[in-house]
Formats: sequence, C-alpha cells, structure tokens
Amino acid sequence: MIVVTGQIFTDPKTLPALFARLQALCEPSRAEDGCLFYHMGLEDAEKGIIMAMEGWRDMEALQTHLALPAIASLLADFDGKYTNQVTIHEVTSSQKF
Repeated sequence: MIVVTGQIFTDPKTLPALFARLQALCEPSRAEDGCLFYHMGLEDAEKGIIMAMEGWRDMEALQTHLALPAIASLLADFDGKYTNQVTIHEVTSSQKF
C-alpha cells in the first residue's frame, strides 16, 4: 500500500481557491481504480495550511492518478502559489490500532 501524507502551505488569500480545487478532486479520486482513501482537510485557514492524506493500492495506481489531466491542470493553475511537505510512504505491514 502507498500512503501519501503531509501539509500544503499557501498564502491565506490563495487558500480558498486552492482548497476548493483540491476538494473537487476528492470524489473523482476516490472512484479511481486503486484509490483506498483520499482526503484534503483544512488544517489552519489563517496560516494557509491544508492537510493531505491519500491511500493507494500500489505505486502504479498513484502514478496513474498523478498523470490525470485534472492533476496537471491543478498544478499548472497554482504553480508557484504553494509549497508542501508531502511524503509518499510505502507501507509493507500494518496492524489495527
């Protein structure tokens, strides 16, 4: 399993538009083959911080998702308007909490 987690940082003035675009991707992304979960949460509106959490069956499913036109459009539209500390984790074992 692949888990993608981290924070996205943007100017508070850019936050509403960026967060809306990310939220609009959630339902279609969840319907993709190999998507286990896909969430974008507003962590701190005043500081412009969004929390990202995604789960994918494997790296191929994630790469297919990242190659979609909607993702390319999002990245192009917000180029230079955000930074991130998002990390891709390959999970080889897990246990119930």
